[in-house]
Amino acid sequence: MQKLKTILYRLLIFGLFSIGIGLTFLYLSCPSCITNLTMVLNNIGYSLMLGYGLFCNKYVFNWFEAKYIRWIQQPFRSILIAFAVTTLYSTLVIFFVNGIWYGLVEGLSMEEFFPVLKMIIYGEYAILYFIALWFYARSFFLQWREALQNKEELKREALALQYEALKNQVNPHFLFNSLNVLTSLIDKDTVMAKKFVKELSAFYRDLLQLKQQEVIGVGKEMKIVSRYIYLQSMRFGKGFSTEINACELNGALVVPLSVQMLVENAFKHNSFTPDKPLNLEIYFEDDYIGVRNNLQRKAPAGESSQIGLQNLKHRYHYLTGKEVKVEESSAHFDVKLPLIKN
Repeated sequence: MQKLKTILYRLLIFGLFSIGIGLTFLYLSCPSCITNLTMVLNNIGYSLMLGYGLFCNKYVFNWFEAKYIRWIQQPFRSILIAFAVTTLYSTLVIFFVNGIWYGLVEGLSMEEFFPVLKMIIYGEYAILYFIALWFYARSFFLQWREALQNKEELKREALALQYEALKNQVNPHFLFNSLNVLTSLIDKDTVMAKKFVKELSAFYRDLLQLKQQEVIGVGKEMKIVSRYIYLQSMRFGKGFSTEINACELNGALVVPLSVQMLVENAFKHNSFTPDKPLNLEIYFEDDYIGVRNNLQRKAPAGESSQIGLQNLKHRYHYLTGKEVKVEESSAHFDVKLPLIKN
């Protein structure tokens, strides 16, 4: 009901607007005609017929706008499409309405019709493009505002993801476990203990350096992942195995800590022992980088807010237009992230 009221309201407003323009031009071209009721009624009929025909231009333009017009990314292409669509549709409306009105209603012959139509068309196209520019400006502003909102949303999600990753690494359990590993290494192998401390500090340094970055190279992300896997290997030993078939690709980017977070989730939500190890695989497939692990869920399943994975889905969709692929079977859990092209 509300939608119907909105449509009727718009039709009323546009009808009054069309009548106002028609009567204005009638007065400017023939001041005395404004007192002639027949001419006024004819002008109103013609104005409504032409106005409502051109009013539908809005819906035609909206359809093309949704599919082909990208003011921010492709401004020149968008303006060409907008003008082409407006001109083609409006030309059909203008010639059809004038042909019907002056040919059938006014009864003009072809010889009389074209001289009259020539002068009218100039004025109608001038009004048309003036109004069209307002629509284009409005459309550009709305897309620009949406782009700003998306960018701010992306920043919030980036901060949330970085906070989630940092929180998971700085939480007491991770530090407690790391210190336990370090304590045992100091007693057994001071050289390995020093290397462990070096890798742990480098891992945290990388986390802090990523604070202001929205995307990073695949190679840099894999260095962070390798450090994280090394730290976990010192704790779990042969409790897991890792196969990495991913390396630096020219121009390939990822969201910072996205691959690391998927690896971390595999450790967090699965149980594993040397007899039943966790098997991790990081690989490239087409334009995706994937993390796959055998599924050995903890009982009960580890608590998960899903905030990290949801943020990844939103950010990758915004940056690439593609979806994060999540595939789960009884044996495996697989997440594929679309690579971001530089």
